[in-house]
Amino acid sequence: MRLRSRNLVALMLSMIVAISVAQTTGTMPSFVSADNKLLIQLSRAPTSTEPIYASGNVEIDPQSGRLTIELKQASPNSNYLALFAASGNNIQLGNVTTDDKGQGSLETTLPAGSYVGVFQILRISLLQFVSASTVFTVAATATGTQTLSTNSTTSTITNQVQFLVEPPSRTINADEFAKFNIQVIVNGTADILLTAGGIPAHSMAIFTRDVGIANPEFHSDLLIATSYDTPLGNYNIIVIALVNGQEFNSQVNLEIAAYSTVTSNQTTTSTAASYVLDVSLSTNQRQYQPNATVNIQGYVTDEEGGAIPDASVAVQVDDPTGAEIMVNNSLQTDVAGVFRVSFILPSNATAGTYTAFASASKSGYASATTHRTFALGISPTPSVVIREVYTTDLSGNSSAVFSPGQTVLVWVVVENGGATFDGVIWVQIRDAYGTPIWIQFHISSLDRGQSVTVAFGFQVTAGVSPGVYTANILVSDKLISQGGSFFASSNAEFAVAS
Repeated sequence: MRLRSRNLVALMLSMIVAISVAQTTGTMPSFVSADNKLLIQLSRAPTSTEPIYASGNVEIDPQSGRLTIELKQASPNSNYLALFAASGNNIQLGNVTTDDKGQGSLETTLPAGSYVGVFQILRISLLQFVSASTVFTVAATATGTQTLSTNSTTSTITNQVQFLVEPPSRTINADEFAKFNIQVIVNGTADILLTAGGIPAHSMAIFTRDVGIANPEFHSDLLIATSYDTPLGNYNIIVIALVNGQEFNSQVNLEIAAYSTVTSNQTTTSTAASYVLDVSLSTNQRQYQPNATVNIQGYVTDEEGGAIPDASVAVQVDDPTGAEIMVNNSLQTDVAGVFRVSFILPSNATAGTYTAFASASKSGYASATTHRTFALGISPTPSVVIREVYTTDLSGNSSAVFSPGQTVLVWVVVENGGATFDGVIWVQIRDAYGTPIWIQFHISSLDRGQSVTVAFGFQVTAGVSPGVYTANILVSDKLISQGGSFFASSNAEFAVAS
């Protein structure tokens, strides 16, 4: 469960933006239309082990939804899995089997709707062929999306999801806080992840909850904490919700109208924050079986909480013995700072705890790394994840702003998917200058499949520096003084008002 520095350094050194290079060099052209059909070329992926002359194509009839995939001069007598990767949801199209000449085909039918994503062909758990980013509609019955603006809300509505952010605009002075209410309504249940873009310099975006489950509703607040150094002006803040991996966004306006009259010796945020990356990582399940598809998703932000597009990301997965079973060095974040990768667990995969590592980098920023575990079958070792972190007041009301005299409750939800876990949950508070000022721990025992919710109370004393505080959450197998190792980590931010 510990980070392996040799592998992570190797990953960071070998990062390339392969997809972008392929698009600019013309090796991944977009689709063309012929005889009322769409013809999409498949090219060898950066991870491909196929012959250099191997190729493929996808043909789609937009009226009937009939889809045909053909592989040519690929690996002979081999089995492939065809997917359409659409906003984090991999649609399995079927299997392609090649003959002794490397020729193979697949025919299936797509249901009516709108499709945005890429076609992927996998073999031996590796991406072998990929198409360019593709947008098409089958039978012209795509789910409509409309953006509505009123004097109180900005919302994005589809037939299945309603995403609301209010108010549509706020005006504050530098060194003040702007709060926006967020509501996601779904038809059923859905995993929710929130990010934001367009954050002003020397400010920070804080969600009272950035992950959770809508059942059928999910509520959160976005707090933009500005500082004396935040430039005046109008800012268009993009609020992004990933609902079961599908992206929705709404735009709100923030105006920084004037500087505070208070002297500027009370800095609320670090001026270096915009030069540091933060990366998160998650899997679509916490426990798998052999031959299952593992969908890995994460997002990259700066320390101000703003989404970082076009960051280079490398992902590696190690099995319980420490052997590498998947490496992808060519991922890149989208406009929401999100990256995704999928692979298939081998049929003979060893039961136990697997570790996924991610490393993110971008020119002008300090790199960041993280890791997350998941279990395959019945793991003989613990597989611990921090499922959720959020802050409330003593009454249990979600809040991201606290005043001297108040108590901040830092809530941590930890889940174990492996063997019995006997360990320690830690919370460390760092003040607005990054100085550790408080630490507390809770000893917990979790059987397989169990979770625990723990609240840590931190009192904001009189005379503390105002600004953005960080709660560092760590889970270890024993006390560090006893040689403990860390299983998982996470962060949460809250603001202290003057």
